[in-house]
Amino acid sequence: MKKTLNKLMLVVFSSIALLGITSCNLDNNNNKEGLTPAEVKAAFNSVKGNYTGKVFFNKLNDNMSILEKDSLPVSVTINTDSTLIIKNLPLKVLTGQLEDKDLKSAIESLGTTDVLCYIAFIDNDPITLLVNPTPLSLNINYKGKTQTFKTGFFINNRNSLAQLSGRDRLAIQIIQFGSMYLDEKLITSRANNSAIFLKLERR
Repeated sequence: MKKTLNKLMLVVFSSIALLGITSCNLDNNNNKEGLTPAEVKAAFNSVKGNYTGKVFFNKLNDNMSILEKDSLPVSVTINTDSTLIIKNLPLKVLTGQLEDKDLKSAIESLGTTDVLCYIAFIDNDPITLLVNPTPLSLNINYKGKTQTFKTGFFINNRNSLAQLSGRDRLAIQIIQFGSMYLDEKLITSRANNSAIFLKLERR
């Protein structure tokens, strides 16, 4: 079990390095006791609002031989101290490592989706949030019938964070599992866990 976990973490860090992301580290959090309710309220008031920007991700090139970087527009809303919504996330972000082009097209034909994330404020200098995205389950039309595409994300993970920079710039990183499913069938035998990075500004 320990060896499996170590391999899993190695894949995560490899994905992050590929994107060129400098990750936040929970071990660097100086506030070991956690934030007080008053500090959480102040942090929420500083970060709440609507943000727009770009999402950066890896995808297989046209020859399905190497991963390359790409980016697309995205938006985020923070309107409670316990939730964050990634709005209009292009499904291309989540299918970057799928090799079946017909399946990719069927999923991507849905356009965009929203991802509900549960958050927890873990530091106030700078304001830092733990981000726990909820799993996605989307109905698609594939091979003439309705099937369900499923994908999930790491939770309670030191690399799944959001951080406010200055007054209006927000950076978010989440990690998508390499394992994806169509109904109950695994469809990603070669995919790695993948870092997804959002760079945003408050509107």
